[in-house]
Amino acid sequence: MPTLTYPSPTFPGRPALRLDLPEGWEAVPAVGDLAGAALVAMRPEPAGEFRANLMVTLDEVPADHTVRYDLDGVERLAAERPQGTAGQVTAHNVGGVTFFGRDLSYVDDQAGTLLVRNLFGFLRRDVDGGLVRITVTGTVGSRRHREDYAELGTVIAGLRVTPGPGTTPLLDEEGAQ
Repeated sequence: MPTLTYPSPTFPGRPALRLDLPEGWEAVPAVGDLAGAALVAMRPEPAGEFRANLMVTLDEVPADHTVRYDLDGVERLAAERPQGTAGQVTAHNVGGVTFFGRDLSYVDDQAGTLLVRNLFGFLRRDVDGGLVRITVTGTVGSRRHREDYAELGTVIAGLRVTPGPGTTPLLDEEGAQ
């Protein structure tokens, strides 16, 4: 009698994620508006100011999806936001997976100028060629933007991605399309 297992190459699962947080950051429960998030962390201080934060989400996209669509989406979002600006496209190795990124800055009525770091990494499911998208979104406010942006880089560097059985990280040239 055959035995089925999940995750497996036949039934590929989502990756395992681990995020090592620096001192002063804490986990935020993924409930309410954050229910779709895999990991959420925030620097709780200083009180009364915009708090630097990071969210990691996982979703499935079709095999023909490209990172270019996501990167162009950052530019489309910038066009919709007050004083929105999209940065240059960058590539980063985060936890063994190549992520392509594009920063976004805009002015929020309540928080002031926000800088949002957007990173997109992909795992291809071997069984059907579909993709698992790993999106990392980190946001810092204007008052401490230099310090918080540098600290956000430290938080992102603490992310580890372990692909599930039956999935393979996309290569640089594959993801850049």
